[in-house]
Amino acid sequence: MTEIDFHQLNEKIWASGVRRDDLVQRVANALREQIEQGIIPIGTKLMPEAELAKQLNISRPSLREAIRILAHDGHLQVKHGVGTFVSKASKPMFSPLEQMRSMTDLIRNAGGTSGHRDLQIEQIAAVDKIAAELGVEEGAPLGRIRRVRLIDDLPFVYGNEYLVLQHAEKDFGVLSQFAGGSIYQFLRERFSRPISHSKLRVSAVAADTEVAGLLHLKRGAPLLRMQELHLDNNNVPMLLSVNYHNTEVVEFTSMRAGMPT
Repeated sequence: MTEIDFHQLNEKIWASGVRRDDLVQRVANALREQIEQGIIPIGTKLMPEAELAKQLNISRPSLREAIRILAHDGHLQVKHGVGTFVSKASKPMFSPLEQMRSMTDLIRNAGGTSGHRDLQIEQIAAVDKIAAELGVEEGAPLGRIRRVRLIDDLPFVYGNEYLVLQHAEKDFGVLSQFAGGSIYQFLRERFSRPISHSKLRVSAVAADTEVAGLLHLKRGAPLLRMQELHLDNNNVPMLLSVNYHNTEVVEFTSMRAGMPT
């Protein structure tokens, strides 16, 4: 474990003349400065919360809030049950809701490195709500892709993607070769079925235990649930994605027309 310069940190936090009502921000700023200067290198695992709070002469709630600030701007990565690590700071990604874009392109345009983990591909029978969305009968064969999407190794989306299998055995054999990356590109190149447009529903939800663990968040953390139905050129549903976005990493924007005068 890298030694932290607590003398310098405490000088910054408790310097004379600084406001005493912004302790959390002073702690966050002091840690951020040492991280950005390389004094605390990327990859460093911070000491346990109780010990770190004691070294900085602050309460544990104040330390937790400072860590939350640094995790939000990408300087720290909290892995629940494992520890808190110094990470490469990354800017939040922004994406317009009016434009359909693959997550792979979104990450690349933000200057990040796209990745994934926990990839699972399986054939399932369509259940009622999924079947209704895709316009197929209950029990119809679907391919399901489950994965956690990463930007610079930081988990930001837990996704479920349901693909209509027109020829179950053949289509699933092709789908099983999907190794990650853009599902849009895979469908275009391997199925010769480009996606034409989509219908999107967005809702705010709280992370349950499973999703919180996958995204390294606390249970109850705010997420954006984005359910998107993708259609081909003939307006036939072909893919339904249900994604849970970590709101600390990605933000969405929308251009809205003004009221007529």
